[in-house]
Amino acid sequence: MKKLTSLLLASALVVAPIATSFAYQQTDKSDMPMMDGQMMQKMQTHMEEMRAVLDAVKSESDPEKREAMLHEHAQKMQDMMGMMEGSDSMGMKAGKGMKHKHTDMSTEDKMKMMEQRMSMMEDMMSQMMGHTAEKSKPIHKHK
Repeated sequence: MKKLTSLLLASALVVAPIATSFAYQQTDKSDMPMMDGQMMQKMQTHMEEMRAVLDAVKSESDPEKREAMLHEHAQKMQDMMGMMEGSDSMGMKAGKGMKHKHTDMSTEDKMKMMEQRMSMMEDMMSQMMGHTAEKSKPIHKHK
């Protein structure tokens, strides 16, 4: 019995990676979500606007103006998250990117697009951290 259990376990360990590899090869990768260059550029422009607002917040000394600018920055962050998560108005759906056939894209182009998306996510996290840091600074009201 022990020998049979060992044999079955060994067989499963050998067959599982082969089956997984075969299943992956048979998957139609042409429907994978990708973002087009136009959307990526729009998001990059929006990211630059967010950076500019946050930089202005850092140099503003008037607490009321600072608060208004932080509110504007928060709104821009929400807009950016909407772009990243996707919405029908952007031609995207529920965070899955744009569904389209991209069999004409080379693997290198797909990798570049993915790297840009990851970079944008890192920038967005940086913006959130900067916003939180500025928001948590004490407000000094002058008499």
